[in-house]
Amino acid sequence: MNLILFGPPGAGKGTQAKKLVAERGWVQLSTGDMLRAAIAAESELGLKVKDIMARGDLVSDEIVIALIAERLPEAEAAGGAIFDGFPRTVAQAEALDALLESRGKPIGTVLRPVVDQNELVER
Repeated sequence: MNLILFGPPGAGKGTQAKKLVAERGWVQLSTGDMLRAAIAAESELGLKVKDIMARGDLVSDEIVIALIAERLPEAEAAGGAIFDGFPRTVAQAEALDALLESRGKPIGTVLRPVVDQNELVER
């Protein structure tokens, strides 16, 4: 199963993803974590991403989708992927949908945690 969790920062996406990883063994695909890992590994992609982020620019959809595609076999072997805060744009959503459809593994569920705005502001 492929599951998308999206919502504002602090809504609990990462917390819920970690619970699903622990309980179901699925793979959490957080693009932020993946970008930080690529930078830490000092891979070719990581160095490219580091330069982009150092300039304050957004990492392209193409790079983000490539990171996701690289991890899909691992997620498929585990029985599912949890897309944590991804996709962020319509273009990313369309690319993800096409990528998953081509693999015969469409999105199963999309969850958007609803949190009172006052709770988000106070934290």
